[in-house]
Amino acid sequence: DAERTVPAAKRATPVAVVLTRYAAQNLYAPLRTVEPVPGLGRVNLRRGLELSTLLPTLPVRAQALAAWRLEDQWVTAVRLTNTTARWLDLDPRALQGDYVAATFQHPTLGPAGQASDTTVVYLVTRGHGLADSLLPRIGRIDATVNLPPAGAAGTTEGAGDEK
Repeated sequence: DAERTVPAAKRATPVAVVLTRYAAQNLYAPLRTVEPVPGLGRVNLRRGLELSTLLPTLPVRAQALAAWRLEDQWVTAVRLTNTTARWLDLDPRALQGDYVAATFQHPTLGPAGQASDTTVVYLVTRGHGLADSLLPRIGRIDATVNLPPAGAAGTTEGAGDEK
């Protein structure tokens, strides 16, 4: 795959910037205006990718749209939709996961139902795609799972009880 091994020393612009620009142009610009980038290719996304841990502190719905790769970095475009009736400020520091860079198309999300309730975040990862960069989903903790069976809970045989 000689196309994907373009040495980084020949690039004047950082790979994360090239990827983000290319992804944004593919989503928002007329395709005839998108300039080709040697070595950059589209990659498949896992269907039904669970993104609930991406922005756990915000009431948003996230859906992966498309992904591209250049050298050892990937960019994934993720649509974010506000699910509440209030404006939301988007801060890349709130994103949970292992990312080289994150860029929001717009800095805020309008209330649900308005044209401004949706935007895209471009997430750049190194060495693997988005699925391997997300934090695992944590389920509810059930402390009773580690308790001994009910019959054994009151047993004290061999515990050194003296009469």
